[in-house]
Amino acid sequence: METRNITIDEALDLIARGESHFWDFKSSMSGGKVIQKIGCAFANGDGGEFLVGVEDSKVGSGFDRWKGFESLERGNHIMQSLSGEVSPPVPYAAEWLQVVGHESAGFACLVSIRKSPVVHETADGIVYVRQNASTAKVDGAERVNLTLSKGAETYENQELATYTADELADEPELAKFLDTLSPKTAPADFVRKQRLANKETGKARLSGAVLFAESPSAVATKRCAVKVARYETKVEKPDRKHLAGVPVTIEAPAYQLIDRSIAEVQRLIETVSVLKPNGELEQLSYPPEALKEVIVNAVIHRDYNISDDIIIRVFDNRVEVKSPGRLPGHMTLDNLLTDRFSRNPTINRLINKYPDPPNKDIGEGLKTTMRSMAEAKLKPPRFAQEDNYFVVTIEHTPLARPQELVLQYLHSHDEITNAIARELTGINSENTMKEVFYDLRDTGVIERVPGKAGNRSAWRLMEMTTSAVGHEPPDAARSERRGQRLQPKRLTRARRNARQE
Repeated sequence: METRNITIDEALDLIARGESHFWDFKSSMSGGKVIQKIGCAFANGDGGEFLVGVEDSKVGSGFDRWKGFESLERGNHIMQSLSGEVSPPVPYAAEWLQVVGHESAGFACLVSIRKSPVVHETADGIVYVRQNASTAKVDGAERVNLTLSKGAETYENQELATYTADELADEPELAKFLDTLSPKTAPADFVRKQRLANKETGKARLSGAVLFAESPSAVATKRCAVKVARYETKVEKPDRKHLAGVPVTIEAPAYQLIDRSIAEVQRLIETVSVLKPNGELEQLSYPPEALKEVIVNAVIHRDYNISDDIIIRVFDNRVEVKSPGRLPGHMTLDNLLTDRFSRNPTINRLINKYPDPPNKDIGEGLKTTMRSMAEAKLKPPRFAQEDNYFVVTIEHTPLARPQELVLQYLHSHDEITNAIARELTGINSENTMKEVFYDLRDTGVIERVPGKAGNRSAWRLMEMTTSAVGHEPPDAARSERRGQRLQPKRLTRARRNARQE
């Protein structure tokens, strides 16, 4: 174990950290059972750190919370609990911290726990796992699932033949990242302590390259960038004629990769216009949280053993994110929103150390996507596994019933065609759209426009139903509209393509 002196500012930075999925505080009065419990929980989860010697925020504030051990010997039970009483021993590293000028406050013990490939239990045979900012007991079927979710070493730990620990330690992104951490750590020490390199061979691991290399694909010799493309169509299976421009390939350390990918997707979305129920064209928009969470999950949880880029396709009516690798471990489409499994625990844990981590709410990403889409009154995202990929589709399809959208449009327009109605509702099939019209016709709300058939076929509100639907216009205004020919708005290229299709 190492002993390190830190400044009061570094100590305050540590104390100010909120408890999370990867971080916790324990009192110096904590006994062996408490240490076993937190150690097992982190090892059975995604790994993490805890600081022994700092009291809970409920009993103090600021540096008053730092109440460490009078001597190193008084903290010996920490190591004994993790290595001798937990079965099997958890993979951990620890160091003693003392604050310069405040030696009387005692030593605190900073313990780092790595995610383990096996299940650990305390001396009394109980299994715990870390869930967000709490430690949960696992038994019964949950314990079986946890056992199944453990397995072979993740590919993120593979060492790279041509990329060394020294090169990783010299990366600008790593230096920038370490400037935000407390206590301060030298790059080489961080690489060693976080197991980002093989100390025997001196070769860096894939996780270090993904997180901090300027061009991860160059040193990993695998395609692991993000490619963003715009397709001017709504069809399910587009071809090259629908591709607008050249797809953009984004290559950067993981944190930057996420930010730049989100920005590029947002830029392309802003080039798309959609028809609203009032008949106006408005800029396409999606809840920012929904887009962010899907892209964050793709970068952090993809299978880096597959040499392929993450593909993001922006359509006229949806965004698709295609991530290499099927769902990991015991995860299925059925338990996607209830269970958790981290394919790349080191990447997941270390990116969470950034000042504004993209994975701030661990395990809540897809739930956030679902919630934000519902708040925007859009249909929930679709999840699928296609070949060796996991695909998330965010549709710009309103939750309102198609019948309601048709009526809203007719309150301000004399008539509506099948093509316009499909654009409003997100329905792709012309025949399915006809069924919506027939439903409204059978209830006596709309009727066909006389004299229009075939491709010119259109529908209008019946005169007697205007007050019933709650938007009766003045008689003079309605008569004037009925006497005028509908002047179509100038269509964008995307809308022309949609009508042709």
